[in-house]
Amino acid sequence: MVEQEKPKISYETLWKAIIRPYRDIYKIKDLGNPKFSFFARTYIRKDYDLISSEGYLMKCSFYEPEISFRPKKIMPVVLYLHGNSSSRLEGMGVLREVLKRDMNLFTIDFPGCGLSEGDYISLGYHESRDVKVVVDFIEKLPGVGNIGLWGRSMGAATTMIYAHKDDRIKAIVMDSPFADFSILAKELVLKQIKLPNFLIDGALKIVNMTVRKKNGLDIEKLKPIDSAPKTKQPAIFVHANNDELINNRHSEMLLNAYGGKNKKLKRCEGNHNSRRPFKIMKEIGEFLYINLVNNNPNINDNKKVDDFNNIFNLDLYSEEDQNKIEDENQKNEINTNKIETNPSNNKEIDKNEINLNNNEIKEKKEEEQKNVIEDDKENKKEK
Repeated sequence: MVEQEKPKISYETLWKAIIRPYRDIYKIKDLGNPKFSFFARTYIRKDYDLISSEGYLMKCSFYEPEISFRPKKIMPVVLYLHGNSSSRLEGMGVLREVLKRDMNLFTIDFPGCGLSEGDYISLGYHESRDVKVVVDFIEKLPGVGNIGLWGRSMGAATTMIYAHKDDRIKAIVMDSPFADFSILAKELVLKQIKLPNFLIDGALKIVNMTVRKKNGLDIEKLKPIDSAPKTKQPAIFVHANNDELINNRHSEMLLNAYGGKNKKLKRCEGNHNSRRPFKIMKEIGEFLYINLVNNNPNINDNKKVDDFNNIFNLDLYSEEDQNKIEDENQKNEINTNKIETNPSNNKEIDKNEINLNNNEIKEKKEEEQKNVIEDDKENKKEK
C-alpha cells in the first residue's frame, strides 16, 4: 500500500487555516420549514439579522413553539455556537434534544461564516464579543428565561472565553474545545512535518503578524484556559476519543483549571466532526434541563419534580431505538483518520431530522423501527 502524500504546508495555507478556512455556504431552504410539528406541538423558526461587534451582519434563527403550544410562559433558551468551518445548520443537530425538554433554541452564523457578512473568523477572539450582542438580543425577546450556551470546537472555545463575563448564562456545554491555540497550532504542524520547536515558534510569529494585520487577532493571546478559573457556571465538557484535530487533553486541561464545582468531562467514540452518540446527547439534554428549566424564574417549585418526570417521558422507545441504529452505523466510520474541516455529513443528517413533515424520511424511520422490533421478537424466540 502506497502511503498517501501529506499536503504541503505553505505560508498562505497556515494563516488561512486560522482565519479563513472553508466557508459553509447554504440556502435558507436548507434550514427546513419555518413551521413544523414536533412531539404534538407546532414550532416556528424566526430568522433575524443582528449587527456584530465589528459591524457585520449576522444571520440568526430562533426556534420556539407557537403561542398556543407553549408549555410555560417563561422558557429557557439555548444559544448554539458552531465550529470554524460551519454555520447555524450545525445547530439543527441539537434541535431535538433542546425542544423536547421545554427549551427553545437560538442559532447564529458567526461573522465570516455561513450567510453572515465578514471575510475572516478569529476562533473565539472576536466571536466572544458577538455572543454578548446575541445574548442582549435574546434577553429582550418575550417569554425568555434562563440562557445556556452550547458550543462546539471554535464555538466551545468562544463559550469558555465569554461565559465568566455574563451572569445571565446559567449553564454551558463545550464540545471539543481547545485550551491554548499556540499549543494546538504546534500540534497540528507537527502532524504534517517534523520541525524543532524554535522553528515552529518562529513560523507562528510570522503568521501571527499577517493574522493581526488582517483581522486584529493575536493568536498568542488566544487562550481559553485563561478564562477557565474565572468561570463558575455548571459545565459539561465533551470530547471524542479519536479527535484528529483537537486532542482530548485540551478538555482535560480546561476541566482541571475550571473554577466551578459542578463540572464533568464526557468522553465518547468518534472523531472531531462525527455525530455524538445518543447517550451523550441525552445526558447533555438532561444537564441543560436541570440547570435551565428546573432553575427557570417564575416556575412553581412544587411542579419541578413532576415537570422533570413528564419531560423525560418524551424519550420514547422508538426514538431511542432509532438513535441506537444511528450509533451502530457511526461505529463503522469512526476509525477513518480523514480530517474534515466542514461537518457536511452531519449537516445532511441534521436537515433530515428537522424536516419532520417529509413523508419519505418518516416512512424510512418507521421501517427501521419495525425491523428493530422484529429482530427483538426473533431473539426472544431463539432464547
